[in-house]
Amino acid sequence: MLLAEIKHRKFNFILATLAVAAAVSVWLSAKSSLADFDQNTESQLTVLEEKTNVEMKKLEDDIRKTMKGLGFNVFLFPAGEELWQIKERGYSEKTIPQDSVNKLAESKIVTVNHLLPQLSRRIQWQEKNRSILLVGVEGQVPIAHRSKKKPIMDPLAPGSINLGHDLHQSLGLKKGDTLTLNGKSYSVAQTFPPRNFLDDGSAWIHLDEAQKIFGLENQINAILALGCNCASIDRLGEIRAEISAILPDVQIIELGSSALVRAEARNKAGDRAREAKQAILENRQAARTERARFSGILSPLIAAGAFLALAYLAFVNVRERLPEIGTLRAIGVSHLKIATLLLTRAAFIGLLATALAFIISKATSFSLPPITWLLIPLVSAAAAWLPTLYALTKDPVTILRHD
Repeated sequence: MLLAEIKHRKFNFILATLAVAAAVSVWLSAKSSLADFDQNTESQLTVLEEKTNVEMKKLEDDIRKTMKGLGFNVFLFPAGEELWQIKERGYSEKTIPQDSVNKLAESKIVTVNHLLPQLSRRIQWQEKNRSILLVGVEGQVPIAHRSKKKPIMDPLAPGSINLGHDLHQSLGLKKGDTLTLNGKSYSVAQTFPPRNFLDDGSAWIHLDEAQKIFGLENQINAILALGCNCASIDRLGEIRAEISAILPDVQIIELGSSALVRAEARNKAGDRAREAKQAILENRQAARTERARFSGILSPLIAAGAFLALAYLAFVNVRERLPEIGTLRAIGVSHLKIATLLLTRAAFIGLLATALAFIISKATSFSLPPITWLLIPLVSAAAAWLPTLYALTKDPVTILRHD
């Protein structure tokens, strides 16, 4: 009877099916559109994050190269001597054990890296009859818990010497030349460009050789380091606090202008990346809110319209079938069977509409949740509930009195 009735009144059945299918498709499309929008936002943020990481890595490399040219910016000197005297002289008269740098390297320090122990004294260069600052260095001491970093200053081999700009320029020396310093021959390993008034008049030899010249074996009078990449309010205070806990017998000087180049450049880049990310989030959130508001108005309207259309078509179907229903009631067919017949037709419309929406979903971007296969037939049956009650409350005698 159900299939025969559908075949007999196919226009009503097709119209109802299309109305439900359209409502289901619009509802699911709106939900899918918001999900796609969220996914697209995540994709944009991921791309921005990857781009930022690449730029930050490039910036770190650029900063590292720049800071290598600027040199060390944190200087540790033995305590017990006025800093103004050290600055005026260019070195400290006092010394600390060479092992002090190993204590620092083996600690969990995070505020500095690139540790370079050195021993400096001013001497008279007899062969050239001039005073120079002679600096003994060996090589950077790696911090145990850090990954190996490219050194700011290449290690010096015994018997080699590096010359500041004023020395090699005035003496006409270049890399590979040999010179004599107070009776000992050295090979020029490197000549530096102009850097500062102190370095330009300095010469660097191996630390062991300098210690022997000065009679200070296993002693140093400075540890050079590169400050951390942190532009905090009390940057120097943080460095002092951490180092003093490990080496209480040192005092610290930081070259603020060059030290802040590294921290501020990276932090500004990080701020720009965070601002760009926040701008994307705010713009996308505003757009999503507008979409959700539009969807929140349109979807219920379409759903309500489809429900009312289905209820109206169900009522039209019942009214056209009143003689049939009256006849069935007159021959003893129960209310339950008649109600089952009418509601099953409505549920079948919902099921067929869901199948149609499923086919549409395969050709588009939205997906059909499994619950839809149960929900839509139930809603369709609910739309036919009042027309069904109308049919069941009609007296068969009243319906058939003109037949």
